[in-house]
Amino acid sequence: MLHEVCGTEPAADEVLRVAFERFGLSARAYDRVLKVARTIADLDGAARITAAHAAEAVRYRTLDRKYWNRR
Repeated sequence: MLHEVCGTEPAADEVLRVAFERFGLSARAYDRVLKVARTIADLDGAARITAAHAAEAVRYRTLDRKYWNRR
């Protein structure tokens, strides 16, 4: 159902694929990033998630990992 609501452009799919391969994120993290990208697209007034929306959501995720996952 998430993919029905969060329609993406092919370029956005590629941004997400590369980001998840590079950072080794889980499927759960993918869903969270997709939801954030949908929110960013909504704030931008876009019907579909673009590469720019996906990239911004990934940046927020990497910031989250940098500052909150300290051990």
